[in-house]
Amino acid sequence: MVEDSTGDVIFGTNPFSFPQFPAEPTVFRWTFAEVPVNAVATPADPGDDSDGFGSSFEPRGLFSVDTDDNVYFGGGGGRNGNGLFRLAADGTLVRLVEFENYAEGSGNSTVYKKGQYPAALLVDEANRTLYGINVRDQSAGAGDPEGLPDGDESAGTLFSIDLSDVATDGTTPVTILHTFAKEAEGEIKGSDSGQQALVQVGDWLYGTTTTALWRFKPGTPGSFALVHTFAEEQDDGITPWGPLVLAADGHVYGTARRTVTAEDEPSGAGVLFRVMIGQADNHSDDEYEILHRFDVEIDGAFPVGLTAGPVVEQMQTLYGATKRGGNSGDALNTNDADGYGTLFAVDIELPVTADIQLSADPQTITLGESTTLTWSVSNADNCAGDGDWGGNKASEGSESLTPPLDGEFTYILGCTDGGDERVEASVTVTVEPVDNGGNGGGSSGGGGGGTLSLLWLSALGFLAARRRRAVNL
Repeated sequence: MVEDSTGDVIFGTNPFSFPQFPAEPTVFRWTFAEVPVNAVATPADPGDDSDGFGSSFEPRGLFSVDTDDNVYFGGGGGRNGNGLFRLAADGTLVRLVEFENYAEGSGNSTVYKKGQYPAALLVDEANRTLYGINVRDQSAGAGDPEGLPDGDESAGTLFSIDLSDVATDGTTPVTILHTFAKEAEGEIKGSDSGQQALVQVGDWLYGTTTTALWRFKPGTPGSFALVHTFAEEQDDGITPWGPLVLAADGHVYGTARRTVTAEDEPSGAGVLFRVMIGQADNHSDDEYEILHRFDVEIDGAFPVGLTAGPVVEQMQTLYGATKRGGNSGDALNTNDADGYGTLFAVDIELPVTADIQLSADPQTITLGESTTLTWSVSNADNCAGDGDWGGNKASEGSESLTPPLDGEFTYILGCTDGGDERVEASVTVTVEPVDNGGNGGGSSGGGGGGTLSLLWLSALGFLAARRRRAVNL
């Protein structure tokens, strides 16, 4: 489900039933405190074979929405349909891609060269691009088998679509960015057998397969890499499931459905994990960590993903749900668990951001005049000025300075933030020369002027050297 600019929630059903609607696949619009309504106005029956899209219209996976409130989602199942749809704010539904167009073979031997239907979609507004991951479902392959490890199979695709070049008859061009190798990287699922996800972090995409977390930087060949492979260690998660969240702290959060336990025990109730996004250019220093292991009675079991909540006073709340558990006495077994699930919340403490305000008044003066530097610092300490304005500085204050030369002077205030990192602010003051009014080269008074001129030029040279050092810090 997604939320549009009006606050309405749009979600798909396959199948779903409200008392006033038949149990047929459709897309609903829900306004808070009201009964959900059918969001599709045209065509009247999107599942009709003649006037609609037939078996392709089985809304699945994780939706995405753009700034114009166009909602994008996938539909289909197995060898039935397999399409990418766009639902406009006025309820007009069109098919952008019919992935059947890229199928080769028939029956169980069919290979879908672009994938089958989207399990998750993501709109990159800045680049007007739609990214998605396509499943493999009841077929001989999904993607391009070229380049896969020997003996492996294509098990889904990462693709992109240029939103400035879309067709509404199912023929929109699709670019394949990566084909997933079943054994080496895992599969893409978008049904009750699994739900993979996709999230954007700056210029990078992060996502899941049935067995791994991965990252990829569009436009950078060779950037695809696995961040973490699940279930390889005791107490790790098994099978990442549901939406990922990019939290306000800049890191990615998600859930895995079960937990690795001892051989003679049923798998555990799942985990909450985080990927600490690295600082290296290729993100090779990303770090995976488990934040919480679910207890079937206390927390519930089989978490199904996360959604981002509000930020209040340096704290962000993430919300999620579990499929089972949540009651005293609920127990796990090999394939399922007791209970009917829970809603849960996770509070993420956000880093305190240092703030340095530094100003000069006035910023343009004439040689011989003064300017006043004023500053205030929050969430940082150990502050000091650089260059001619050197020395330790309080967290707030002001100083009057008279630059010795005309030109530009840059003053820098540097401090240490809570993470022991240097943060700084700067301000530049322009000093204009004195207007002598022009004396035609006449004497400025008295004899011995030559000697005085040499002394003055020497002083200027010394001061200019000091100025260069101050500016270049």
